[in-house]
Amino acid sequence: MPQGLELISMAEGLAGLRLGQELGVRELGLVTKTIVHRCRFFGLGQKPTFDFGVGKSGSKEIDPARPIVFTSGQLRAFTNNFDEENLIGPTQFGQVYRGKIQQGMIGREAQDVIVKIWDEHSYRLILTDDYVMVKEEVLFLTHPSAHLHPNLVNLIGFCCEREVTGVVYDLNPLDTLHNLMMKDDFNWLQRIKVAIEFARLLEFLHGQDKPYLVLNIDAWHIMLDQDYNPILFDFGLMSGGIIGELSVQKKLIPMSPGYVDLCFATIGGWWETCCDVFSYGVILLGLIAKRVVNKDKFGLISSTDLLVDEWAKKEYKPNCSLVHNSLERHSGYYAPDGLVITELAMRCIKFAPETRPAMKEVVECLGTLQVHGDAIAASN
Repeated sequence: MPQGLELISMAEGLAGLRLGQELGVRELGLVTKTIVHRCRFFGLGQKPTFDFGVGKSGSKEIDPARPIVFTSGQLRAFTNNFDEENLIGPTQFGQVYRGKIQQGMIGREAQDVIVKIWDEHSYRLILTDDYVMVKEEVLFLTHPSAHLHPNLVNLIGFCCEREVTGVVYDLNPLDTLHNLMMKDDFNWLQRIKVAIEFARLLEFLHGQDKPYLVLNIDAWHIMLDQDYNPILFDFGLMSGGIIGELSVQKKLIPMSPGYVDLCFATIGGWWETCCDVFSYGVILLGLIAKRVVNKDKFGLISSTDLLVDEWAKKEYKPNCSLVHNSLERHSGYYAPDGLVITELAMRCIKFAPETRPAMKEVVECLGTLQVHGDAIAASN
């Protein structure tokens, strides 16, 4: 790690100490905690737990392998102090905002970005290391296999301060998949394109020598770019690959509500790739049926009206389609495809994990659709 950046981090903390001395003992303790956490993040005074290059904010080129260390003030500037008008929506562990890096703000050209911040109350009572999710996300997204994948978000930089913990991504999205799912102008070909590309991403992640498990797949965690390409941007429960096995602390955190593998949630067991397959099945059902998981009303109305998979199991009959009738009128829709996709989605959400298809099989099945060629052409 560059010593200059480490010294800058320490200098910022020491400046805060002086402020803490003026504010009082309680504030001094909080500032001291900030210094300790930042030293832990950058590996000061101990052997680093991982190694990645750090870029400089004056660099004019985005290098996903060398993320920039931002300050909380810079993240506030990018988002107009986290203005509600820039809020895109929630994540399992915080919020995500649209942002703008003004020309010359960090030595770059003007650039649209998104800024994801963590809500400390959402996970810090469970995790012993305050910044473990940020560290693992930076580690994953700076790995060559990840930052070259078209459906994984490109990382610009991160911030780990007591006041704000967040990351900055190189993305100017249309919106989250959740927000677009029920819109009429999100057409059939675009929906199939999302289904195919996201399935390929999961096949890629599951196909590594040490398979990655996402475990918090959620329509809120998928952005669509200006060409309707799905971009996964939240990795709070990811394990496998360069990250390693699922930690004891992470095992205490539930999967994203509405996308939880019912078998493992009910009877327990080891989290495996089949858990991601279940969550993908919920995504696929949402795409074809124009339905979303309504988390705001949990506990207020029946689960059948809230959970996409419960609704599907109630409505599904053999050789029937769950495609929304408005989508059947769209260009590129073929009735046989509706049957195939519905049956595939229902297989993905089966209770018994061993009866679900692997993502490789899901991709192969989607490749047999009559609409497949049209959807791929639409993506070029």
